[in-house]
Amino acid sequence: MLSQLRHIVEQVGDAKSLTAAMNVLVQQTQATMKVDCCSIYITDQARAQLNLIASKGLAKRAVGRTHLKFGEGIVGLIHEKGEPLNLANISQHPRYQYLHGAQEERFNSFLGTPIIHKRRVLGVLVVQQKTPRLFSEVEESFLVTLAMHLASVLGNSGLRLELAQSAQPSRSIHLQGSPASSGIAIATAYVVRPVLTLAEVHIEKSHSTCKDILLFEMIVKKCSDEFSDLALTLKGQVSKDAFALFDIYSHVLKDKTFLNAIRGQINDHQVTASSAIKVVAETYIKQFEAMSDSYLSERAVEIRDVAQRLLYHLTQQVEENIVLPEKLILVASEVTLSMLASIPTDNLQGIVSVRGAANSHVAILARALGIPAVMGIPLPLDNIDKKTLIIDGYAGSAILFPEQGLLTHYQLLLDEENELKKLVELGEYKEAVTLDGHKISIMLNTGLNANQHAAVTGHFEGIGLYRSELPFMLSNSFPTEQEQTESYQALLNQYAPLPVTMRTLDIGGDKPLSYFPIVEENPFLGWRGIRLTLDHPEIFLVQIRSMLTANLEHHNLRIMLPMISAIEEVIEAKRLIIQAWEEVKQESGLTSEAFPLPDIGVMVEVPASIFIIPQLSEIVDFISIGSNDLIQYLLAVDRNNSRVASLFDSYHPAVLHALKLIMDNCRRCDLEVSICGELAGDPIGALILLGMGYNRLSMNATNMGKIKYLINALPRYELAECIEQALRANNGAEIRAIFAGYLDGKGLGGFIRAGK
Repeated sequence: MLSQLRHIVEQVGDAKSLTAAMNVLVQQTQATMKVDCCSIYITDQARAQLNLIASKGLAKRAVGRTHLKFGEGIVGLIHEKGEPLNLANISQHPRYQYLHGAQEERFNSFLGTPIIHKRRVLGVLVVQQKTPRLFSEVEESFLVTLAMHLASVLGNSGLRLELAQSAQPSRSIHLQGSPASSGIAIATAYVVRPVLTLAEVHIEKSHSTCKDILLFEMIVKKCSDEFSDLALTLKGQVSKDAFALFDIYSHVLKDKTFLNAIRGQINDHQVTASSAIKVVAETYIKQFEAMSDSYLSERAVEIRDVAQRLLYHLTQQVEENIVLPEKLILVASEVTLSMLASIPTDNLQGIVSVRGAANSHVAILARALGIPAVMGIPLPLDNIDKKTLIIDGYAGSAILFPEQGLLTHYQLLLDEENELKKLVELGEYKEAVTLDGHKISIMLNTGLNANQHAAVTGHFEGIGLYRSELPFMLSNSFPTEQEQTESYQALLNQYAPLPVTMRTLDIGGDKPLSYFPIVEENPFLGWRGIRLTLDHPEIFLVQIRSMLTANLEHHNLRIMLPMISAIEEVIEAKRLIIQAWEEVKQESGLTSEAFPLPDIGVMVEVPASIFIIPQLSEIVDFISIGSNDLIQYLLAVDRNNSRVASLFDSYHPAVLHALKLIMDNCRRCDLEVSICGELAGDPIGALILLGMGYNRLSMNATNMGKIKYLINALPRYELAECIEQALRANNGAEIRAIFAGYLDGKGLGGFIRAGK
């Protein structure tokens, strides 16, 4: 029955409306299972009832008119308990309730199962038969499996049904996505769609391959110039670290393999330029998306964006004089960098993308611009254009058709947020010292571009994390030793005399290289980080030699090893580092005193490394906690997987106890410890770390001001008291409430939002 199940799900998914989809569902299920009746009831949370929305077998007049209160009847029982129920004779069950006008009395046997999406019961799917009998295990398994597949369809379609019933619903509609950039925005939704998509292009034979090649070369040049112009509109408004994202688009348009593949389609297959772009781009996109990791998925987005821009120019579209709303929230099925850059920043108040993740390039740029953004939210694009929209970038939520009370509430939050921003700006250049005199070192995370210093000078005391793998990602092949040396030298020179902690190449997992593909069933638990580079010492040694050579002048380099899970990995890595150091010393004619070995540290991101800190302390100079991966591994949650992303909880009790264990071990071993994950740049996360005794926090530039303001406004001993309470909490919500309540009591509640 597997093929029949797939057929039903496909037909339901292809339906034009939710009502049509549900009619297809009951008809196909009734025919496939050979039952006398199939019905579906949908949860109406606002009225606390279940509505009969479609049926094949019950009286037609009952559909849309039959309603059961929560807990009422057998259908209500299934909804209440959230489990299937199989009955040979429905009328003998104590919860049986006769449905007037439905003609249900004809049926005896009953099988019902809940439809559950993200722990919410969205409805109940029922089949019935006239003959009294228990349904078989095969039939029950089929219906339960069908309900599981339907859950995601209903989860995304329920909103469309509500909007279809009324152009302006009588109540506000709250939707949940993933937070990508913090902040509140209230503005007009401005929906952007590509003029021509890859899917809309038909394969056509070329009448003149020479003309098509010439046309292709012209539009590549035009598109390249356009992306450069778009990038320049943001220059000076964001850090060069974020500005460098546009280099990726330039890279795609200069990628010889990509461009030659399109030329080959035109010359060898005699197709038009638009057809060639479609074939090649879709091939690349399919390959990247099949790799099932966030970085390659993002490359697929870039290629689609570039390809559709090429198609736009091929069709000689003329830009209309579009009048933009004075204040707008950019909304699209998939917001791209080109869309973002084409909207004047004075108009842009927020970003909502139906698809996308918190680590996408759009999310990175939104954070750099300080624009609230929410990703992965099921907005109905046809119904919201030019409508008022509220987005909460702290909680990752959106509110459609907000009532006046909500508008007033969020406007107050927005006003408060703007006042706080002014206060933060006043103290940006101060040192971070708690009210009771504890000096906290604030450092910067960086990676894409060395020339960020001017944008954040005075805000930090060094580079706590330089992601050395990102330049590798922007290249068509492994950078040479000379290229790496020049890149690292520019970075070390730029920040001297401040210390710069360079993490060695950390590819694999969510950061593979296009020219060094790694295909694994579970890349996050596979060949990545130090495991990969130790297996390829030729790559590791070239990078270490480059770092050391770049360090000859200023001696401000610190080397950090990623993904450490065993002492043997550190011993082998140190052996190779010392080997490279001896080579560079000899080539430079320097003594050990004149050119000392840089400090060597490790990342604590694999839970195993927490328990070997005493042994690590004997062979390394420092450790740095990568909270993103550590939390992911502790909780067994991929935060880029929408099905489980809500389980990624930075305040989970296990996370706090792990952080405390790390701090306790480092104190006993007199080992320097810092944290360079997103937790350090999160207001509550920073307070947790301060309360535990952490003195070195490394974060993105956009978070430095507010974290420094909080540090300067609070005494550490009070945060330590909050930690004592938090370590007794049962869940992340309780822990969050402890610190949220503390901040509210200090008049600093505006740094967080209740829904976060």
